[in-house]
Amino acid sequence: MATSQASDIVIIGGGIAGSALAYFVSEARDGKKVTVIDRAFSRLNGSTGYAPGFVGQFNKSGVLTRLAVDSVKEYLKVPGGFDVVGGLEVATSSAGVENLKWRHTTARERGLEAEIISGRDAAKLAPDLVKEDNISALHFPGDGTANPTTIAAFFQSEARAGGVELLEADVTEICREDGRVSGVRTSVGFIQAQTVVLATGIWAKSLADFDIPIPVIPVAHPYMYGNYHEAKPYKSPFVRYPEHHVYVRDHGSFFGLGSYDHKPLAEQPKGSAIGDWFEEFDGTLDRALRLIPEKTKLVPREKFNGIFSMTPDNMPLVGEIPNVKGLYVAAGVWVTHAAGSARFLASMLKGETVDVTVRKALDPARFQGREMGSLVRESLNCYNSIYSTYENS
Repeated sequence: MATSQASDIVIIGGGIAGSALAYFVSEARDGKKVTVIDRAFSRLNGSTGYAPGFVGQFNKSGVLTRLAVDSVKEYLKVPGGFDVVGGLEVATSSAGVENLKWRHTTARERGLEAEIISGRDAAKLAPDLVKEDNISALHFPGDGTANPTTIAAFFQSEARAGGVELLEADVTEICREDGRVSGVRTSVGFIQAQTVVLATGIWAKSLADFDIPIPVIPVAHPYMYGNYHEAKPYKSPFVRYPEHHVYVRDHGSFFGLGSYDHKPLAEQPKGSAIGDWFEEFDGTLDRALRLIPEKTKLVPREKFNGIFSMTPDNMPLVGEIPNVKGLYVAAGVWVTHAAGSARFLASMLKGETVDVTVRKALDPARFQGREMGSLVRESLNCYNSIYSTYENS
């Protein structure tokens, strides 16, 4: 039977961002009741449940670099949550080498450990994933791979220990009254709240009935798992081929590979972050597999369309919604930046002073006055340059 209850803070979405936010807010131990609502905590159906877990800390955006570094610091505290295997960006042309040089210089200026190495040395670090005839590569020793579901479960457990309620339900409406948020309507009743955070990832648009556009656009993306193999005596760095829009990693008992080398495809997510397979994705994966050494014998064992969110500038939307007091959003947030973004938003919720540059870059109101159709097109146009950002700071 539907009931009515109250909470000080309601977080909609129990993925890695929402769960991390709940944990960081609960650290205050200020007696506030915090409720996290998700359809299913035991099996996260959003992007967190299917994300490949690559965490490259360097980004063209200085803000995203900072958030990634902050995220890794948090992930390293989670048992089994993060493996520091390093990351490689491989160049196959002279233009690719020039790009790596810029990234190398800028990364070091920001305090990240980075080194340009030969293609042969890259192949020694990742013999199953890199051919010896590549020109050079950029090595980030401090990067690694995350286990998003393990991290989310850890944050949920710690949040619950801090008094946070985890509620399984569907949210149908964010309610407002007299210019401020009043609560949320759910499948188990109305929950009164003075603060509500929308952290539903690919489903953000379905509840974002605000006075400003929230361009969080779900897109289709092909990823594949290779055949199972015996455990290797070494840990391979994850590998990116920026010129070819391909990335690959060793999941331990099998390899995984994904590619952005296809026409952007908007998606309408249903019950999970897995969509229907597009026939053209077969060609996308075939092209990507040519980059992998033949000796690896990497062939698809399982292929899936993993839906995730895009924005018009490849930056997440994290902060307060103007004109609706108490309403916040954390959307378009990747695993790479999730804990750092959550820590930032938790500081806002606690009334602490936050970095002005970060606030400006993530401001969910930055697209105010724009037409949604053009924002959708811009978001899709960003897909093939997924690691470029357009931060105004």
